[in-house]
Amino acid sequence: MNLANLHIMMNYLRGTYKVLEEEWQKSARSIGLTQAEQHVLWIVQLEKEATITKIATIGLWDVSTVMQVITRLKQKGFITLTKKSSDRRVSYAVLTEKGKEKYEESKQFSYKLFEYLESFGENSNENRQFVENLVKFHRELNQHFHGSEFIDWTEQTAKTMNKGS
Repeated sequence: MNLANLHIMMNYLRGTYKVLEEEWQKSARSIGLTQAEQHVLWIVQLEKEATITKIATIGLWDVSTVMQVITRLKQKGFITLTKKSSDRRVSYAVLTEKGKEKYEESKQFSYKLFEYLESFGENSNENRQFVENLVKFHRELNQHFHGSEFIDWTEQTAKTMNKGS
């Protein structure tokens, strides 16, 4: 890739991510959470119970970052940590009733970036195919950099979410 193309790609990707990140932060703040807290809340809800390591793997964080976020969510009363009698060494994050309510509240926000992609895809078959290919490209990109566990979790939980709606 030549330097000009690298420059364009880096800036366009960053610009797109900034739109998503700003909306995600706005969504989380509107219900009294940080973006990371909202993300952990969703991971734990989708997992029903999740180890700190699992949350770190899925959220693409260090374990120490997850522990900080879990601590804040515990202080807010949204998460509790439990241990199984079969293995007392491992802690599992579980949503409290208050955490489940906060998760439901967090589902009410819409994202302009995804609204744009949906409307773009509705304009023509060519646009719809482009959006489908864009999703496939992002899947392959994430497969390369984050591995099968990340991809499998994302796709499996998406199926679960579709069944629930």
